[in-house]
Amino acid sequence: MSGNLTSRIGLSLWATRLLAAIFLGGQVVLHLLKTKIHRRNTLDQMAVVGPDSLVIALITASFVGMVFTIQVAREFITFGSANLVGGVLAIALTRELTPVLTAVVVAGRVGSAFAAEIGTMRVTEQIDALYILKTDPIDYLVIPRILACCLMLPMTI
Repeated sequence: MSGNLTSRIGLSLWATRLLAAIFLGGQVVLHLLKTKIHRRNTLDQMAVVGPDSLVIALITASFVGMVFTIQVAREFITFGSANLVGGVLAIALTRELTPVLTAVVVAGRVGSAFAAEIGTMRVTEQIDALYILKTDPIDYLVIPRILACCLMLPMTI
């Protein structure tokens, strides 16, 4: 009986979060269409997503490339095709592995930074202060971050 109750609570929590995400997405679309964009805040967030994430993405890509090279070269030498290692690695890393890993690393870094920043703002009541100043938190906090991710992530990859 308790397992059934736990699964219902889990499903209810999942559905609630999905519904909240859908509503937030709808609010973002409406605000993008009807309000002005905070350029300064958007540029600051673009710097966080783009240039500030470049070093960690390059380090991760280089180490993954080294490990991948070792694994692929070993197998190609075993099959007697050592002369194909360079071309296969260039194609595999460029087309498949590097963009996916870069996106995962940047999403993890940027997502955790955004979550920590907004969480801290909630705890220190800065978001409530935005309401008091008649500033919509979606316009000031959410939209610049979404625009920064949409514009800078493809450039980073």
